[in-house]
Amino acid sequence: MGLPEEDLFSISEIYHENTKERAMVLPLLGNVPRERGPWHRAFKKYPHRNAIRLEKPVPGPSPGFEETARRRRSIRDFSGDPISLDELARLLYFSNGITGSLQSGDSLIPLRASPSAGALYPIEVYPFVAAVSGIEQGVYHYEVEGHALEHLRSGSFSEDLYEYTHRQEMVRKSSVVFVMTAMFGRTKVKYGERGYRYVLLDAGHLAQNLYLESTALGLGCATVGGFLDDEVNGLLGVDGLLESAVYVAVVGRPVGPCQCAEGPGEIAERQV
Repeated sequence: MGLPEEDLFSISEIYHENTKERAMVLPLLGNVPRERGPWHRAFKKYPHRNAIRLEKPVPGPSPGFEETARRRRSIRDFSGDPISLDELARLLYFSNGITGSLQSGDSLIPLRASPSAGALYPIEVYPFVAAVSGIEQGVYHYEVEGHALEHLRSGSFSEDLYEYTHRQEMVRKSSVVFVMTAMFGRTKVKYGERGYRYVLLDAGHLAQNLYLESTALGLGCATVGGFLDDEVNGLLGVDGLLESAVYVAVVGRPVGPCQCAEGPGEIAERQV
């Protein structure tokens, strides 16, 4: 049973209520229009931009999964020192890179490092590079199919992002700020309005991979959910409707050794 209309007091409550799956609605999902406009491309590319081809990483020596998960913490104190291009390539590949494929009839479906509803992969990743050895500062787009960085804009955007993320100092000191956008149509074309929920879940899956890979590399990572949407979208040149920023992660070299809690309550994480 849904809530009576008079008990719904916010947009989020109304949206949640109207995207619940119910027996009477499920048969209709097969009738969702399947028109595939430009927004439905599985791989977004900027073909007229210069691209840096990245080496596809081979898994290196690192802590096992359980130890990596135990050590994972939100690290917010960065030195400002650069990370390497190889480290950036690993962060991108093991969060959103193509790591396998699945045969489905006559089609070969590429599969990525993080899970996605229906293998539709609506999340795009834009690294804002502040300090990465070997490449200039600027805004880049991760071109998934070719495992490459497409150069969109030159310059430092640390101060802009600092302002747009409500003046969080870690943004200024990080080596890379990853802005995750969603191309909602990729998922909604199959799942209708409920697809919006799946898109946000997909962003969370990808961000957790960023956390774990950062930990395995000895880097610090923290995520940011609060930012000025229109301003961040403006930096990326996306419309904020068909494609919009939904999540932000910052990565950098920690100040001193990573301090991971050894037991409950030793380090309390803050909710950003």
